[in-house]
Amino acid sequence: MEKKRQTGAGRLRPIELEYQPIFDIHLNMAIDYEISMKINDKVMGVMLPQYFIPVAEKSNQICQLGLWAIEECCEALKRCEAREADINSFIVWVSVKHIAKKNFVPSVMKILNKYSVKPDRFCFNINQSILEASKDQILANIKELRELGFKVSIDDLGLEYTSLSNLSQYDVDYIGIHASLIEDIMESERTQNMVQGLIDFCKKIEVETRVDGIDTAEKAELLKKLGVDQLKGPFYGKPISEKAIV
Repeated sequence: MEKKRQTGAGRLRPIELEYQPIFDIHLNMAIDYEISMKINDKVMGVMLPQYFIPVAEKSNQICQLGLWAIEECCEALKRCEAREADINSFIVWVSVKHIAKKNFVPSVMKILNKYSVKPDRFCFNINQSILEASKDQILANIKELRELGFKVSIDDLGLEYTSLSNLSQYDVDYIGIHASLIEDIMESERTQNMVQGLIDFCKKIEVETRVDGIDTAEKAELLKKLGVDQLKGPFYGKPISEKAIV
């Protein structure tokens, strides 16, 4: 269980982050971590993102949660550096509603400057619903983020219908392939060909690929042969507490 940080007169902090290792093929190690958030409620117990994020999306609370997570990650980086834990970057989910704000980039940079953290320590992960948003401000924010040194990814490709022509309009660093697309990849040549096609498409538009759902060494080796860039899933480790990062 995640160690809860204390605030005020010994009170336990209700919101916690966990960190899932991401294996990078080129670095041959897992030193990137994708964060997830959970809420510890005295009455309802542990609340996972799928339950509270939709509620937060209906108000500006989602933006406040996002900025809190970025600041917590900056603090975590400093704490990990102090004990010489090996971290390359954090992959932080950001809502479409938040990244569509005109003040998104200035708000993020204010936090990073406060902690003297460089932008290349962050990758902002956006759900593929961005493809349906088609907002000029989102495109402008992505462009500015990448110019500053941040990385940006579009996640969960395959969870819903997506037009590849829409996908190619977004100038990002990574495309995340959803775990559902590789469930039968070891048995199905058709699935292998489909995933190979997606990876090849991403290479043609100069975007790297990150695949979720890796649960066996055999699946990992196959996807490496197909040309994927990053892998995540139970085989590389489930979400862990900050103190477990070494």
